[in-house]
Amino acid sequence: MSSLQDRRREWRERLLLLREAIGELFAAESEALSRDLARWGKGFAFACVLLLAAAGIGIWLLALVVAFPVTLLSLWLPVWAATLISIGIVALVVALLALVAWARLRKLGGPIDRVRRRWRDHLTWWNERLLPPLEEEERADEP
Repeated sequence: MSSLQDRRREWRERLLLLREAIGELFAAESEALSRDLARWGKGFAFACVLLLAAAGIGIWLLALVVAFPVTLLSLWLPVWAATLISIGIVALVVALLALVAWARLRKLGGPIDRVRRRWRDHLTWWNERLLPPLEEEERADEP
């Protein structure tokens, strides 16, 4: 009979530990998630600013293509060649800004990926912490 009481006490202790661990897990996870989202939000905002800068320069691209470079280069080249060179240079700058912004966005990853990674880490932790003691008990019960 004492063996049954010992098992009940052992299970009660395990359940109490499990309840405490789950509470700590949720507290730590929500804190870590808020930090991750804040960090992700700052990076996302910076990438959006870069994209807006690229868009703004892209708008000015039209004025630049039509005005100064064409006029300047047309002093030495035919007008069509001066226009093409001006378009190419300004388009290259816009493309480089957009590529840098896109690379930063891809590097950030999404917040859902972070949550999945964290839950995977927690499941691994739970499996390592809780399952081995249960398996050892089962082996001890075998004849």
